[in-house]
Amino acid sequence: MGHPIRFPKIKILTLMDSNSSQKQKIFLFGGGLHSLSCIDIIEKQETYELAGIIDSEKEVDSYVDEYNIIGRIEDLPDLTKKYQTNAGFISVGDNWVRKKIYDQILEHCPDFKFVNLVHPSAVLGKHVKIGKGVFVGAQAFISPGCRVDDFVLLHQKAHLGLLNHMEKFSSVSVGSLTGGKVSIREFAAITIGVVVADRVNIGRHTVIGSGSLVLRDVPEYVTAYGNPATIVRERNEGDAYLKSG
Repeated sequence: MGHPIRFPKIKILTLMDSNSSQKQKIFLFGGGLHSLSCIDIIEKQETYELAGIIDSEKEVDSYVDEYNIIGRIEDLPDLTKKYQTNAGFISVGDNWVRKKIYDQILEHCPDFKFVNLVHPSAVLGKHVKIGKGVFVGAQAFISPGCRVDDFVLLHQKAHLGLLNHMEKFSSVSVGSLTGGKVSIREFAAITIGVVVADRVNIGRHTVIGSGSLVLRDVPEYVTAYGNPATIVRERNEGDAYLKSG
């Protein structure tokens, strides 16, 4: 088991900090690397107060940043009573794992509410529709007319072109760019620094490798990369595509 993650920080007291009861308490589910970006947004949004982190592997009472690991998902009914909240965010980068955690949460707490984390520097265009449990990172840009469904991740400096549609549990990673009318189907993952041309469809559970240029439709359940991107192998539902940590 690794050492707890701690980062020194200078905290500036604001009026909201002086009366934290005005903020809604929430949980984070998952204490990995992605949780650090989620914590940063929570602190900058000044909308939520982080009650603690729920994680299946890290030791209870250890820390991520300066926040406590308070329990496991199976502890959720007791934790909602203790902290007087039934709201939170799934801070896990892998699309399929995020869905599994979502199912586990509802198994233990069927009325649980999922919030959105949107960085203050993100830009959302006119007529953008966003679901629940959505992450929008720093300097991300969502063009007018886009539809972003539940539990989507749109990472730092990602750019969605006009009239894009990201389906549930899909993701676009750091610095990737899509053209107009692009469709990213359920569980599909566009990784770092990808460019997707106009009117391209990315199939369900498909992963596009870092730095790729996607010029035509990519079917479901494959991994593709290159310039231009080509299919390199098939993949199964739930196959890992992110490095752990």
